[in-house]
Amino acid sequence: MDELANANPDLPGELPDRAADSWEPLFAIADLAGSDWSRRARAAALELSGEAVDADASIRVRLLADCQLALNEFTDQHNAEANTLRTLKERLRYATEGPALDGKGGFKDVRIDRLTVTEIGAWRKRLSERSAWAITKALRQVLHYAVRAKLSDENPACLVPNPEPKRREVPTFESVEDLEAIADELSPAFAPIPIFAGLTGLRCSEWLALERGDVDKRSGVVHVRRVITDGQVKLYGKQTGSLRTVPLPLRAAESLSSLPPRLDTPLLFPGTRGGFLNLHEWRRDEWKPAVKGAGLEHRSPYALRHTFASFAIAAGVPLFELSRFMGTSVEQIGKTYGHLLPDSLERARTALDGFLGATESDVVVRRV
Repeated sequence: MDELANANPDLPGELPDRAADSWEPLFAIADLAGSDWSRRARAAALELSGEAVDADASIRVRLLADCQLALNEFTDQHNAEANTLRTLKERLRYATEGPALDGKGGFKDVRIDRLTVTEIGAWRKRLSERSAWAITKALRQVLHYAVRAKLSDENPACLVPNPEPKRREVPTFESVEDLEAIADELSPAFAPIPIFAGLTGLRCSEWLALERGDVDKRSGVVHVRRVITDGQVKLYGKQTGSLRTVPLPLRAAESLSSLPPRLDTPLLFPGTRGGFLNLHEWRRDEWKPAVKGAGLEHRSPYALRHTFASFAIAAGVPLFELSRFMGTSVEQIGKTYGHLLPDSLERARTALDGFLGATESDVVVRRV
């Protein structure tokens, strides 16, 4: 009897939870009986209480018995850029390998439909404060997929609070003079980059892919048509907000005049052999020493995009227009650069007073 009381028989994955609870003691007895009783008991349970699924679906449920395989299926079918997928997979490692990536406290071998709110909540508490939001959000995506794919009835991660952390102030350069100081430290072929990128707001992956024909100095604009990520060039589609035309300030246009002439490549900022510049190597060999040589605190090349946003906001460019120039949403602009708008109320009040004052003057003139 002690052996029966301590038994923990295997339960077929095709059985609903309630049916599995009812059949569990019978499986324990069948296992103790030996011979062919274990197989016969489980076959009978599936015949009488198994879920009505076809053969292919039944096999799929058995294959996706643990979270790791479900995560793999989700990332395999997820349609996104290579760098986005890479980030997603890195975040999901914390779900399978644990908050410390040491194989402890993760859900690698847990059935995806057996995850509980309590387990996920305890797991999230052990994550890094700065990373917990993004990692938990990634797990929610997987469990949403599991519900859609009928691998689970609900998404318990949605019931775990996941507050977004307060955003840090983005690093920027304070003036055009800072950008020029960096330019003076760079090789001639790369000297225009700080001024050009800092005054147009392009992403690194966008100015790396620019061709000379994309720059229209006569009209004072830059056409952003393509992006390069992981060594692959992708053309922006007509329906994406990233395909856009941005203003080319005179100072940015003038900076390009110092570029050495090249006949072997159409790229605006090519590598030594005319191909695409390797951003990682360029950042290490050119950018970092140049920032240090200019006597400035280290910032990544992406700070040039943030610098453009800070200049545009200071110049009074409306957020809606700024979002279009930067290829992002007004909401994202507000979240990222909201701290740069301390005088926005005063600026709006002054503009309204000026407009209303002009309107009242027009009325007086017409009456006279």
